[in-house]
Amino acid sequence: MRRRWGLASVLTLVIAAPAASAQPADVAASATPTDEPGAPQAIGYGAMPGGLHAPSAETLPKGAVEVALLGGFGQRGGLLGTDHKLNRGIGNLAVAFAPHPMLTIGLSLDGRVDKHSPGNDDGYVGDPHLMIRAAKASGNLRFGGQLGIWVPGKDAPSIAGSAISVDARGLLSLKAGPGLLSFSAGFRLDNSAKSADPSKLSLQDRVSLGVSEFHAVIGGAQLSIPSGKLFFGAEASVDVFVGSGNTPMGSTTAHEAPGPLIRFGASAGYHITNEWSALVFVEGAKVPHVSPADIAANDVRLIGYEPTVTGGLGISGRFGGPKKGSGGIVPHDPIDITVVETADLTGEVVDETGKPVVGAKVEVKAKNNTGTAVTDDKGVYVVSKLPIGKTVKGVTTLDDTGVEIEVNVDGKKPAKTSLTLTKGENKVGKVTLEPVLPPGQLRAVVRSVVTGKALPGATVKIEPGAKTATSDAEGKFEVDLAPGTYKIKVSSPGLADQELDVTIDPNGVAIKNIELHK
Repeated sequence: MRRRWGLASVLTLVIAAPAASAQPADVAASATPTDEPGAPQAIGYGAMPGGLHAPSAETLPKGAVEVALLGGFGQRGGLLGTDHKLNRGIGNLAVAFAPHPMLTIGLSLDGRVDKHSPGNDDGYVGDPHLMIRAAKASGNLRFGGQLGIWVPGKDAPSIAGSAISVDARGLLSLKAGPGLLSFSAGFRLDNSAKSADPSKLSLQDRVSLGVSEFHAVIGGAQLSIPSGKLFFGAEASVDVFVGSGNTPMGSTTAHEAPGPLIRFGASAGYHITNEWSALVFVEGAKVPHVSPADIAANDVRLIGYEPTVTGGLGISGRFGGPKKGSGGIVPHDPIDITVVETADLTGEVVDETGKPVVGAKVEVKAKNNTGTAVTDDKGVYVVSKLPIGKTVKGVTTLDDTGVEIEVNVDGKKPAKTSLTLTKGENKVGKVTLEPVLPPGQLRAVVRSVVTGKALPGATVKIEPGAKTATSDAEGKFEVDLAPGTYKIKVSSPGLADQELDVTIDPNGVAIKNIELHK
């Protein structure tokens, strides 16, 4: 196999080489979950938040430097024939930096080593990738974009300028229960095949170089769920190849774009300290079919073929940026915390002699909230934590401070008082309950001065209390009333209304003769 290197890729192959020679059952890198506000942030490809193939609309905290190291292996069988087996070791070293809360820049040095059997056409590949991500929060959403630049090389060490490839994608992340759901979609302008001469490539080179002769529409989705120091993730991604590829020697027809490359993955991780996190990942990939005719003609289309299953381990560390909280928690976005402001009320209820009233029910009514209490053996009541406003972003608004206090107990007249509350403790003035007096009665006869006869059907209105009565056939009416002074208005058709004051004594009967004039 040809050795194709990008600039500064040697370090990643130190990780990859031992994994390939082990030849285990297959696995591929999946994403670690991104964080939701207040949760430890998990890191994926390029030492940036999100997945290894499905990025999120998350950025690192301002001033933070993230480093990440991944290693793993994978395997695919039957790609170039029924007896063909591809074993791949992967290694990835990445660093990312956030010069601004909305901007993160990452550099990933990717390396891998492939071993093919049967045969010994094996070799190494390494490439650098530069990523620039910008994202902004809006309520429960985050949105942004990411630009990726891939710089393939030819012979080690070199850069093939004509092979530089660029991808751009839009990013969207939103809360999904306890986790974060992220979507990405974009397009890759892929020139990477220009770093290789197709006429000099073996079949093994074509499937292992990782270059593509087709542009691609790219998309992905990722769900990340934090749980204390643990985090879990799942992702799916697709590369839909478009356009025409190379024209094989001896042919006038360019390669048509093959079917899509589809990946599914899962991961789990643990925040070891405030700075360091570890993860395990596994991913499956479905690649376009390679036909026997293409194998026979040594004309396999150039795309980034991947193992059926890939998996491995990773570790990442964060340095600088804002001070981290316990458990690796890093505040990623400012959170508007609403603090409910409350008032406490205390007061005393006594009877007409000044003695404490026990068991009186106290109700405190504000515009939006109500508090209740019962007086103790000393006649004292306490209403605690009655909401009266809130503080948001350091600004306090007290908009529910006016209250009416009503006190009730059997055998006593209800009593009311009002108060404007302040934050904290409020002292209510002493409330005195008057006894309920025995009721009295008003008895009256309504007559006409003109005829001297009783007036049946005369209407009687009594205030306060809005009570009414109607005289009977003998002009009489009776009304039970609480002790007090009342104003009575008597009306009858064709006669002038008459008004008079009446005092009702406890257990007393007031008798009135009411005469109506023209």
